[in-house]
Order: sequence, then C-alpha cells, then structure tokens
Amino acid sequence: QFAPDTVADLVDGFVVNLYQSVTIVTLVMLLSLGLRTGLVVATLIPMAMLATLAMMSLFSIGLDQMSIASLIIALGMLVDNAIVMSESILVSMGEGKKPIPAAVESAAELKIPLLTSSLTTSAAFLPIFLAESAVGEYTAPLFKVVTLTLLCSWVLSLTMIPMLCAVFLRVEPAGEEAYGSLFYRFYRRFLTAALKRRALALVAVTVIFVLALKGLGLVPNLFFPPNDRPTFTAEVQLPIGTPIERTEVVVKEIEDFIRQSLVVGQWPHHERLGVWSRLTGKEARPDGVVNWATFIGNGGPKFTLGYNPGLQSPEYGILLINTVTRTAVDEIIPKLETFAREGYPDAKVTVRPLSNGPGAGPSVEVRLSGRDTDVLFDLVDQVKAKMREIPGTKLIDDDWGARSKKLLVDVDGPRARRAGVSNQDVAISLQTFLEGLETTEFREGDQLIPVTLRSVAKERNNIDQIEALNIYAQATGEAVPLKQIANIEVAWEPAQVKRRNRLRTVVVECWVEPGTTAAEVDAVLVPWLDEQAVNWVPGYSFEMGGENESSGEANASIGAKLPIAGLIIVMLLVAQFNSFRRPLIILITIPLGVIGVVIGLLVARSYFGFMTLLGIISLAGIVINNAIVLLDRIRIEIEDNGLAPQLAILESAQKRMRPILLTTLTTIGGMLPLWFGGGAMWEPMAISIIFGLAFATLLTLGVVPILYSVFFRVSFRDFRDEAPAAS
Repeated sequence: QFAPDTVADLVDGFVVNLYQSVTIVTLVMLLSLGLRTGLVVATLIPMAMLATLAMMSLFSIGLDQMSIASLIIALGMLVDNAIVMSESILVSMGEGKKPIPAAVESAAELKIPLLTSSLTTSAAFLPIFLAESAVGEYTAPLFKVVTLTLLCSWVLSLTMIPMLCAVFLRVEPAGEEAYGSLFYRFYRRFLTAALKRRALALVAVTVIFVLALKGLGLVPNLFFPPNDRPTFTAEVQLPIGTPIERTEVVVKEIEDFIRQSLVVGQWPHHERLGVWSRLTGKEARPDGVVNWATFIGNGGPKFTLGYNPGLQSPEYGILLINTVTRTAVDEIIPKLETFAREGYPDAKVTVRPLSNGPGAGPSVEVRLSGRDTDVLFDLVDQVKAKMREIPGTKLIDDDWGARSKKLLVDVDGPRARRAGVSNQDVAISLQTFLEGLETTEFREGDQLIPVTLRSVAKERNNIDQIEALNIYAQATGEAVPLKQIANIEVAWEPAQVKRRNRLRTVVVECWVEPGTTAAEVDAVLVPWLDEQAVNWVPGYSFEMGGENESSGEANASIGAKLPIAGLIIVMLLVAQFNSFRRPLIILITIPLGVIGVVIGLLVARSYFGFMTLLGIISLAGIVINNAIVLLDRIRIEIEDNGLAPQLAILESAQKRMRPILLTTLTTIGGMLPLWFGGGAMWEPMAISIIFGLAFATLLTLGVVPILYSVFFRVSFRDFRDEAPAAS
C-alpha cells in the first residue's frame, strides 16, 4: 500500500472531523447567543485557526494525525475566551454603558484572568510534552498545538472581539430583570439551599466521588487499541538455524493459501474446483485481501509507529497484508492462524493488526531470570501451563525458541595434553570439517569469490566420521583422531541464550483473543506468580512486561512531570489571585471531573487507556478555566462593586453561569466528531472530556461557591435572599 496515500487519507479524515467540529461549535454559539453575538464569537474560530496554522509553520509543526486532533481538542477551548469576553460586554451594555466603554472596560477586566486560564490549561498538557518515553514523543504535538491555539485565541479575544462587539452589538438596558428568568431563579434558589447546607452538600459530593473511584475498577484497561487501518501482519519465525531457503518455502505456501482462499473477488478454493457454485448464482467474495508485501530474512522498513520489524535473520519472514475493510482483518486472522498452526507446527506464526501506539509487542510477557537453564525452563513450563488455563490467551511461547540439536565436544584435558593437542587445534579442525576454512579468493572481473575448503555434506552429517576426524596438532605436526582426546555426544539445547542484567532471562509471552484485555490476564497471572515465587529457589525472579510494562512506563513518564505542571499552575493561580485559598479551591475541584469520566466510560462501554489519561489531563485544564472566571468575578463583586460576600457569591455564580455553560457546550460539541469519527484510539479521550466536563461543570457551579464560603467563612445560616422577579 502506497504510504503517502494512507497518510493523506488519515489527514483528510481528521480534517473532515475538524470541519464538523467547527460547524457544531458555530451552531451552538448561534443558538445560544443569538445571531449577532453568535456570529461575532464565531469569527474567532477562523482567525484563531489561521493564526495557529501560521505559528505551527513558524515552529515547524507539521499537519499529522496528532496535530489535527490537537486542533479539534483546542477548538472547544479557544472560543471560551471569546464567549466570556462577549458575555461581559453584553452585561455591561445591558447595565446602560456605551458600547466602546463597555468593550474597553471588559477587556481591561478580563485580560489577566483569561491569560491565566489559558496558561493553566496549557500547563495541564505540559507533562505530555515533557514525558521521556516513546508515547510522550508521539503525543507531544498536543501541548504545542493547544498552547499556540489558546494564546492566539487570547490575543484575538482582547483585540478583535471587543472591536466587533462595539461595532455590531446593541443591547437595551435590562436592569434587574436580566437574571429574573425561571432558569436563573431556579439556579439561584438551588445554590442558596446548598450554601445553607454546605456540610451535607460536600459530603454528598465526596460520596459520589468515592463511588466513581470504585466504579473505575469496572472499566477495562487497554493501553492502545488495534489500528483502524485495514492492514495486518503475519510474522513467521522458524526454529533458529533454519536456512533461508526453508523460510522462503514456508512463506510462499502461506502466500498460496492467501491467494487461493482469502483474496477479494474470488470464490473459496474448495468451491472454485467445480462449477456448482457458479451455477447456483453465488457471488464472488466481496471482502478480503487486496494485496500484500513479503519480506524474507528481515522485517522491511518501519513504516508506522506501531510496527516493529524483526532483526535480520534467515529463519524470519513477514507478510504485510491489506484488506478491503477493517472488518475483514478480524475475520481473516483466525483463518490464517489455523492454517499456520496446522500446517507448520514447528513455526511461530503471529498474525495481528497494526497497533496505534508504540511498543506493539506481545500482550502479556513474564520475564523469568536465573542462572541454571534447567531450573529456569522448569519455571517456564509452569508459567506456560498457567497461561493456558486463563481464558482468552493464545500463541503462548518463549523468546528462546525451540531447542535445537547440538554436537557437544568435551575435550579431555589430560589426554589432549599428552597428545600435544590444544583446544584451539580442535576448534580449527572442527571448523574446517563442518563449516569450512577459506583458503584463497578467486577473482572474476570485479568480483572476489572466496574458495572454502570443507568436507562433503554426507560426511558432516555422520557422527562416526566426526569421531574419526584427525585433529592436526600445530605444536608437534602430528594428527590424532578426535575420539581419542574428546567425548562426543548429541544433545538438545536452547537455540539461543538471552540475558538481562547479566542473568539468563526467558520471556514467556502470549497474545489475547478479541474481547480479552492484557490487564484481565495480568489480574489472574500476577497474584499466582507472587504466590509461586515464594517457593522458588533463591536467585530466581520474575518481572512483568508486555502492555503491563508499556502502560506503566508511559503513565510513569507523565506522572514524573505532573509536579512541574502542578507547580506552574499553582504559581499562576497565586499570582492571579494573590491568595493561597482561592488556588486551593480550584485544585480541590479538579478531581470532580473523574466522576463524569467513569460514568461516560461505563455508559459508552469504552476502556481506560493512555488516551483516556490524556483526556483527563485535558479535562483538568478546562475545569481550572471555569473555576478561575467564577472566583475572579466574586472578587470583582466584593472589591469593586461593594457587595456583601453572600450576595457577591450568588451574583457571581449567576453572571458566570451562562458563559461557563456555553464554553462547556462548545467544548462538548467540538469533541463529538472525535467520539463518533475518531476511531477506537480517540474515542475514550473524547468520552472522558465530554462526560467529565458535563459533570464537572455542574459540580463546579455548585461546589466552587460552597468551598469559597467555607474557606472565607461566609455564613449563609441566617441569610435571606431576595431574588429578582421574573419578567
């Protein structure tokens, strides 16, 4: 398959998702803000996008799957600044101010809060950029593109949006009736009741949060899902020492099976032998293999992140196979596995789809380390037997491969010394006899052809001939039969010996059936290994590899950088509010998004993986943004407008409810195309942001005012609110 076409198709698909997100966000703003205000805010989208693309070009950030997805994620966030700015201008104009003074005052009032919220949202993505892992490198464009988009949005929100609002928007003074609708009155009464019973409200939120953490255990874990591309690989690994000619024969027979039984547009092989199937009117196979490429002795080029070609070896071969649809991949893989298992029991044939992320090795790996090979393989057999008992496992094997027949020559030292023969003499004579010794070179044109001296194949395969081999002693110039100075035997030994941390290490590996995750297998296997390891001989141990290790390393690489992001966010918040209590309120509200994330993953039957973690990090930045604008409004109502703390909390919540809800709706709307059209990789990230933000916003509108009243000791016990009457 031509790689540029594949890349172009992927980019085009995400560009379509981007257009869909722009359309959805624009419609949400038009329906929520009205035609004029919606159009003013919507102008920010093309301006910010064009500015971001220009900045991406300046910083050499290309358009790829990750960067375009980053634009989609940032799309819902970039309109937040414009919505908050336009809402503030509308409120000021509704209070009787002229358009230009209202625009200037709103820009001056919001420039620092909006910058702080943009920077804190960007800082939430910083651990992804700093993560020292392959996954971190893969997802680094998220931080770069989101940061550039939010900063461009901030600049435009302070310049273009106030100008457009002053020119095109006209609002009649609304007086006290601005927040007198049924919707605002209901929210104000609900918030007042919660503030009077804040202990009960906080306990209820805490209980819901704890239940959500418990529910997280019901969500399946999956590091990276299989790729959506209609492409899969069939990796053939014959016993070590197999000549490349034998590998070529096996691979060609697999190709024949694909050609006869799996190629699109043909009748199955057993039906094509007769004419009955044609007479019955059966159609040819509508789906199946389109084409394939074969590499023998090497794995070919690394054409995608999730493809790890094997090292050059004569017993190795791989087929890269393209199908019509992704569904055909899941149907063909079992057929190809069955054919390979029944036809080549000595071969290890691994058939699997392409992976989305890095580290596309076996799903489950157990590394067993020790010094004695026999003891080590006793443990290997035990682990393999346990893996076979676990439902959903397949292709259980180890990385040392099948044992091979070897000729052991044990030189008897005393006898060899009496004959004047050294170990080097034995080695040279055996090499000459078995493998050959290069004696000279023959030149033909510009080619040098080595001339090798060795015995005929019939003699090399005869152990009697080997025992009778004369060993030439360089010290004495005499020859001695090998059997007189050495004991010769044939034994089955490991074809290769691998070490890790200088200890012999065998990796026992297996793959999982569709519908089973590596985490489910690990949940059964790891406790059993812990129990068995207690009784092992001292000096033998195990480590988990596979998805368990890859996921742990990826999460740890991000977790190691979280304190840096947390420190930057705290410093920005402290600088913004000149207070420690307000930043603490914001930090407490961040985990509330987990409630919605768990509910969303359970409802959508999705999984928790690395992309879900990225969604939670993105969610944290948005929650911080909403909390900042709400707390800053409370400060303005108290310090600038002179309201009592109780009224300031209620008035600020009312005034910031609409822009917070609108930013939530636009972000959710922008993520919908990623949920329904982004594929298995982006689906959990979109779900975590959509559901997490929906629940976090509702809780933020209630929890932030309650926490403010607790931290600043604002009592509502005897408070009586006189809400505006409905118009």
